[in-house]
Amino acid sequence: TPRPAGPHSAVEENDLYSFSFSWPGSIPARLESRLKAEESKLKAEIVAGAKDDRDERAKRGFDYHPHAASRSYEYAGWSGRLISLMSSSYGFTGGAHGSTGSGAILWDKVLDREISIQDLLLPGTSWSGAIRQPFCVLLDREREKRRGEPVRKEDLFGNCPDYKEFTVLLTDTNKDARFDHIDVIADQYVAGPYAEGPYEILLPITAAMIERLKPEYRFSFKA
Repeated sequence: TPRPAGPHSAVEENDLYSFSFSWPGSIPARLESRLKAEESKLKAEIVAGAKDDRDERAKRGFDYHPHAASRSYEYAGWSGRLISLMSSSYGFTGGAHGSTGSGAILWDKVLDREISIQDLLLPGTSWSGAIRQPFCVLLDREREKRRGEPVRKEDLFGNCPDYKEFTVLLTDTNKDARFDHIDVIADQYVAGPYAEGPYEILLPITAAMIERLKPEYRFSFKA
């Protein structure tokens, strides 16, 4: 098998754009290839968008503000079988302000490919309810704090978002190579207006959740 790759960090800045992309060391070669492809795609998008914006502004006699894109991956945890990576992204395309975002990659080292949380579970089972229900309760508590008033369901950002709108990460909080929490992130505009920023809530993995795992994945978790 190929040796694991070292850490990677690319940084570029010029009059047209600034770009950065990074990931940690000790990742499998196929995962590194997956990240290299993502880096190339993101860079191509920022360059094309920046050139279009610059040319359009020049035609109209407006000032051009360099675009920006950055994404960094770091470990949220790993076990003997699984690698969980979290990404933090920032983008600016000439508007009033930039935007941030999060993402997750779950990699099965035995299968040597990216999988989803659903792939870990026994057929016919799901974690989405076990994650979304406590998240919604804790989200409303946090929104109430930030807003200084109760959350009203009829407000623009009053509902709890759908599960598919969250970033859901397996997390090993005490670094013992077993996942013990789920980190759930609602990015800007998902659960509140820009000014409220993202919401991030850590939920413990429960025994009931572990029971729904396929046997080959259970050793990677603890309640």
